[in-house]
Amino acid sequence: MEYSVNITLKQMRYFDAALRTGSIVQAAEEMNISQSSISAAIDLIEGTIGVDLFRRMPAKGIVPTDAGEIVGKRLHLFLEEVRLLESDLLSIAGAPVGSLRIGCFEPAAPLVIPRLLQRIAAEYPSIRIEIVEGDMKFIKEQLADGAIDMALTYDISLPVDMPFLRVFTTYPYALIPNAWELSEQDSVSLDELADLPMIMLDLPESHSFFGNLFASHGIDVNVVHSTKSSSVLRGMVAAGFGFSVLMLCGKSDRDPLNGYAVMPISGSVPTSNFGLAYKKYARRTQMVDMVLESCAILAEQRIYDDLIVRNV
Repeated sequence: MEYSVNITLKQMRYFDAALRTGSIVQAAEEMNISQSSISAAIDLIEGTIGVDLFRRMPAKGIVPTDAGEIVGKRLHLFLEEVRLLESDLLSIAGAPVGSLRIGCFEPAAPLVIPRLLQRIAAEYPSIRIEIVEGDMKFIKEQLADGAIDMALTYDISLPVDMPFLRVFTTYPYALIPNAWELSEQDSVSLDELADLPMIMLDLPESHSFFGNLFASHGIDVNVVHSTKSSSVLRGMVAAGFGFSVLMLCGKSDRDPLNGYAVMPISGSVPTSNFGLAYKKYARRTQMVDMVLESCAILAEQRIYDDLIVRNV
């Protein structure tokens, strides 16, 4: 017996929109079509598969069943492949055309993204880049699920089968309030920071990395405040609440009027590579290759050297 699935790409996109928004009304608005078209697509896919994929909840929208979650995830991954294929086909006759979703570790985004986008815009003006920001755990999940095409992040805890293009290597450095005597030194050791109040960047994997930095030297760090915002962290250091440790140093960090000093950490400290991660078995399109090439050139030109505070 032969089976055929007569579901169009348009109907798949309608279903995907309904799943993402949890609402037939919102999906119709997003896709700029009638609500009946969204409902018809859902009905057709449910009828083709033979199970309910959504529970209709009066006044609450629609909620996917377990089967709906599975079907939705597979359709979403397929639609992402279609998006890249369409871009690849449009690029055959010339320069890359289409869109890419690039994830980025949020604290690093304002420092690394603009320089990459400047190069891409100059070399490939027909490419549109959508930026997705988050902590490292979120970015890795998005990459594994196919929600993003590639990710600018650290190589900390990346899956062994996930390719990674190193762009630069970072060293941990200390932010010391200007009001502290330590701020007048050329560098600071972990031992000198041991008993001082610390403000921790409280993001998944960042927290453990900085905690292990001290623990590896037998030091119990004195964390008095934590925050998920690198901007709030800098403000708290400037106000004298404590020191902190970060990996990337922006131009504004070196301003003597900002209330804190940027100080290299002396002695042996762990480094971390920052670069571009992507799925090993992901389809390598012309656009993906273009971004990899751009990152490799930026690495060769050492364009990010000013963000690095090397230890002494």
